[in-house]
Amino acid sequence: MEFIDHFIIPPNGHYLQLLEFLAVMTYLIHLPYVGLLLGTTVLSMWLTFSNHEIPNPRFERFAGDLIDAFLGNRVAMIVLGLLPLVILPIIYTQWFVGSGAQPLKYIPLALPVVALAMGALVLYQKSYASRATNFRNHMLMGLSAVGLLKLGYLILIASVVRLQDPEKWYRVKDVLIMVLNFNVIWKFVFFLHAAGAITGAAILFFFFRWSDRGIGDPDYERLVKRFGGGIALAFTLALPVFQLFYVFTTPDVAFDNGVYLLAAALIFVAMIAAISAVSSLASQRGRYASTLLMLVLAVFLLSATGDMRSMAVANFEHAHVLARTAEEGKAAREAEIEATLHAAGGADVGERVFKEVCSLCHKFDERLVGPPLNTVLPKYAGDVDKLVSFIGNPVKVDDGYPPMPKPAVTPSEARAVAEYLLGQIGGESAPSGQGGH
Repeated sequence: MEFIDHFIIPPNGHYLQLLEFLAVMTYLIHLPYVGLLLGTTVLSMWLTFSNHEIPNPRFERFAGDLIDAFLGNRVAMIVLGLLPLVILPIIYTQWFVGSGAQPLKYIPLALPVVALAMGALVLYQKSYASRATNFRNHMLMGLSAVGLLKLGYLILIASVVRLQDPEKWYRVKDVLIMVLNFNVIWKFVFFLHAAGAITGAAILFFFFRWSDRGIGDPDYERLVKRFGGGIALAFTLALPVFQLFYVFTTPDVAFDNGVYLLAAALIFVAMIAAISAVSSLASQRGRYASTLLMLVLAVFLLSATGDMRSMAVANFEHAHVLARTAEEGKAAREAEIEATLHAAGGADVGERVFKEVCSLCHKFDERLVGPPLNTVLPKYAGDVDKLVSFIGNPVKVDDGYPPMPKPAVTPSEARAVAEYLLGQIGGESAPSGQGGH
């Protein structure tokens, strides 16, 4: 990750919050999709194997429909599966710039592993048509894809979870040490069960609410509903258990009231999702499938939000350092501008700003976009601070003119142009035909 550091500017506090939001949104579109790929592949492999051992036309049809519905979109694999793994290392590198966080350097390792998994999924999908004559290769591609996906997300989850414990970063000397941690293991197990939950919910939604794949064969509809609802029910029931194990093994430094509330909300939503799964099983054609899918997506959202919150809480000292560094950098830039203004002379800088910025909307002696300056400046009566305040935060004064936008000038430039304008009105003749803002 060192090469990225050369292109990173230390962020301020507000920017850190934006990075956290971007990370949560990235996880929200990425992890459910990857979980769906993982769950669909495992289920279709089981159905294909069962049909190979004891022929069952409905199993064969269901496996084909799953592969066709969820594994056939190459664009989705790139946009939802691989692109987020490019974005996440950039987000985390900006957040932890200058921290020396050891787990950070392992996050990019997930990308090549998952890319290989996506390639195996493509081959698995393509080989389905020839499974009768090439069964072993078809299953091998599926096993390879599942194994690579699990490995890639074990690395990613371990890296992110270990960032929540800065006191133990020094122990993370290789990938093996990083993953051998109870907190990492419980989070990974939670992810696998969330993948099962989203798979079951997606089957009900896409087969009964989004398309009509099951119409025409009541027995096939019952099969799909029982598989989708049963899988969703089993895995949503398990989610609160593994969330509690994860919470119990999370270091104390990563907790505050917000983290506890998010964990409690996740458990509550998972329980409601389990109830929705039961309702879907009992209803005709997965009536509550949409609700179930939204609830499972909410579980992913709460999980990602809780993890980012834990990371921010555990690393608040680093956030304070970044905020202080950003403020010091801002002060240094302001001081440099002040020195430049002093060296150049305020009047010269004021005249330059006047010509480059203000003249787009104002003239001294006639109306342009704004009023003539020689009619509005006298009311400031030499009060530079008052004019500087208006330039920095303009408000609408005259209904006969459009509101003045905030000009793109620094505070020092605003003062220089204010002094220049008042100097022109107060003594020397105003330059005819010049515009200004």
